[in-house]
Amino acid sequence: MVFASKRPIEVTLRPIEVTLLVDKHPCEVLDIFRKYEIKAQITNVKLRDQVTDHIAFLKINDDILKELKRRSLKTLRINENTIWIRTNGCGVCKLLYHSDLIVEKVKVLSKATVMYKLLLPNLSALKQFLEELNSIRVEATVANVSEIDESELTDRQLEILRLAYKSGYFDVDRKISMKELANKLGIKASTLEEILRRALKKAVKYYLDRKS
Repeated sequence: MVFASKRPIEVTLRPIEVTLLVDKHPCEVLDIFRKYEIKAQITNVKLRDQVTDHIAFLKINDDILKELKRRSLKTLRINENTIWIRTNGCGVCKLLYHSDLIVEKVKVLSKATVMYKLLLPNLSALKQFLEELNSIRVEATVANVSEIDESELTDRQLEILRLAYKSGYFDVDRKISMKELANKLGIKASTLEEILRRALKKAVKYYLDRKS
């Protein structure tokens, strides 16, 4: 499997933000949409250890609901055009959850392509993740790589990232859970997740403002 990149990747030991495009995504939900040629938008994805939750916006009909039930997928109809679908998690989702990275954003671009914005501790972690995708025969394109200088991160952000890294949160065989890491920091897991998201947003904004 060949991984394409739209720009050269320079060697770096600093944290990086990566935009990754996964084509022919093995997601079971997307597979159903492709099968029935459904125009749908997945507005949110939540990765968990054993399952993946999807919030999808589409015109729901009986055929779709029957197919979801046939595949034993758990569903909850939120309103007329929005449904919550829980799967056991595809190979990509499982890798994302257990790999050396933090998922900043997930966006479905088409019925077959998903865009991920990821924060990784260094280029080696990106290389390892791409090799793991390769091992499950998933095509990926590195659309963009942005280095985040340590000076652009606050002390609190650096504290959390360093503690997570040293504690083995980013290891393939994750040595600490989000909840355990949050306990070390004396905060709730949900709070830790929000701090990470806000920190990433701030870092990206700072980078873009500086480059504009």
